[in-house]
Amino acid sequence: MKHSLKACLPLILALSGCGDEEETEYALFNCEEDVAFIYVGVDDIIDGDACADKGGYDVDGDGIARFKLRSSSCDLPDDVAVGEVAVSPCGAPIGTEHQIVVTVYDIYKQEVDKVSVSLESPGRGDDEYDMAPDSADEGLYKLTLVSVGSEGEQRDDLIQIKLWEEI
Repeated sequence: MKHSLKACLPLILALSGCGDEEETEYALFNCEEDVAFIYVGVDDIIDGDACADKGGYDVDGDGIARFKLRSSSCDLPDDVAVGEVAVSPCGAPIGTEHQIVVTVYDIYKQEVDKVSVSLESPGRGDDEYDMAPDSADEGLYKLTLVSVGSEGEQRDDLIQIKLWEEI
């Protein structure tokens, strides 16, 4: 009995997914109100406790400004968070690099497929950036933003962290 590869080729191609690829769809996994400000164009570096004094951030033992990421219902208390965000510094002169590090807690990191940060900058428009995952920790994502602006310009840029799960 002989088998022909030619006869099987259409079946193999159909099963292998060749042809039209569907775009991956995502749903927001965390609360859409998980936001904070980056203060751009200020004279001095604002970090740690100074960030907490401005509001929206907490500071723990390491002196880094952080805020919690809540579940998508937004109704659970802050102690039932799905992750957290560290921003350093939260304010600085034009041209400063701002590190944004997102940690998705262990129990949820299998649920999160990608992380992005949305930036609303008054007078400069809105942008969204995908964050790079850490190669050794699937729940750790990092992005460095450089604050841009004109000499003397000061503004409060709103950042929204978005955890996405594939649907």
